[in-house]
Amino acid sequence: MYFLWLCILLRVTLISGNRFDPHVFPQRGPFFEGWYIRLIDSDNGNSIGLLFGQVLPDVSKSVNNYPPVLCSILVRSCSVTGCKLFSHDATFNSSDVKVRVKGKPVDKNPDISSPANFTWLAKNSVSFVFFRSNVSSSSFRVKFGNVSLDGELSSPIPWGPDGEGPEGWVDKFPLPLHWFVYSLRSSIVSYKFKKGREIVFEGRHGTAHMEKNWGKSFPKAWIWSEGISPNNVTYVVSGGHVQVGPIPITAHLLGYRNPLKNISVDFHPYDSYISAKYDGCRGFINITARGPLHSVELYVTAELSSFSQCLYGPESQGFRPVCKETYDASATIYVYRLNILIDKQFLSSVALEFGGENVCGGCTSLKK
Repeated sequence: MYFLWLCILLRVTLISGNRFDPHVFPQRGPFFEGWYIRLIDSDNGNSIGLLFGQVLPDVSKSVNNYPPVLCSILVRSCSVTGCKLFSHDATFNSSDVKVRVKGKPVDKNPDISSPANFTWLAKNSVSFVFFRSNVSSSSFRVKFGNVSLDGELSSPIPWGPDGEGPEGWVDKFPLPLHWFVYSLRSSIVSYKFKKGREIVFEGRHGTAHMEKNWGKSFPKAWIWSEGISPNNVTYVVSGGHVQVGPIPITAHLLGYRNPLKNISVDFHPYDSYISAKYDGCRGFINITARGPLHSVELYVTAELSSFSQCLYGPESQGFRPVCKETYDASATIYVYRLNILIDKQFLSSVALEFGGENVCGGCTSLKK
């Protein structure tokens, strides 16, 4: 309902784009765009994340030292006491970034009907990040410090037809933040993570989730979770508190897919009832979503010890430590059609993130 009111109040300026391709940066900030990929190795259950992006800061605010460009590799480290997520980070200047769509500078927002076709490069004297995506594959080469990550993924399994994403038709409006899932579960062709000359992880089997955010800034508080099962059951949920002009809104989006049972359901604030309970200090989220025919109950939980320290995220002045995440959560999902249970799933190796004011203990301006 909040989104319906919002769409009536907003000036109707449509945004075109298949959403994974880069957008044109405005002349003035704040504005950002960033990409996120998570790999799950089906041979050993390990998971590695890659995120990268750029912020055009709001120059009307006071100057700070937040980096405008960031790349992070997220890696689990396990011992006899359990697993924990750690990040390896590299920062860049805006002048270090070179983005191309079909080999040319970005001069227009992407076409909804066209497949992704772009390269993103950030390079300085000590760090290097290269990402390429097209209709048939995505690949990346990252190296900074003594760590490196290389990988190749198959063509995307899209969220929906014709460039549809989690937001539905609302993504055509100039909201302060947009979220798009490009691929629910691309296949891993190969990947390799190294420290120095040592190969820490490598594999040729598994799945990858790919998504993108763009807008003015991450919200002041949010949750996010994503999971993929060995039999290709997938879900993604995201939501939080954002300020649109004078209007504060709380909204959540949820999608669930089970191809073996031909189940594909999406829930939006404008066509569904969605309630969310969560606690970053107890490591859980409980989501109930009800639409005209289907409803979903989602329960996600993780040990607090498995969460990372504060990770970087884009804000109006640059990248700042703003969230905590784990790749060791578990999810239980119930799916109903007309109040009759039609599917129940338990997923392990699930990603769970608390951001902004939802972070237990908060995050300082310096990385912890």
